[in-house]
Amino acid sequence: MAEPGCETSSEESLGTEEPTAADTKRPKQEQPRGRGHRRSHNSFATYFPSVLKQVHEGLSLSQRAVSVLDSFIKDIFEHIDDEASRLACSTKRTTITSREIQTTACLLLPGEIGKFALSEASKAILRYTSRQ
Repeated sequence: MAEPGCETSSEESLGTEEPTAADTKRPKQEQPRGRGHRRSHNSFATYFPSVLKQVHEGLSLSQRAVSVLDSFIKDIFEHIDDEASRLACSTKRTTITSREIQTTACLLLPGEIGKFALSEASKAILRYTSRQ
């Protein structure tokens, strides 16, 4: 059942209202001209070419492959975040630290890739703390 004050007429819900004069005279907004298409701020697509260059020189990724990889990375991060949150709650802590993230990565990532992730994370933490 709809809440009071939220009722819409059949014309509003079907979108059959006539446009007003102000609507028809609205100018189109121009896209800013700059250096190509800007990627979303919450995308990892900018990192894929440099990592691919380290592994296989001269190869590139299609837009579809970049989209799939970006979705994969976001999904893995979400799983790590959820599990680290559960781990912090189970130990009655209010802050997720690097220790929870490392434990979670070892739990979620199997075998060698878990060990590799742990060593890379340790190096990243050392670099970060040395800059502080």
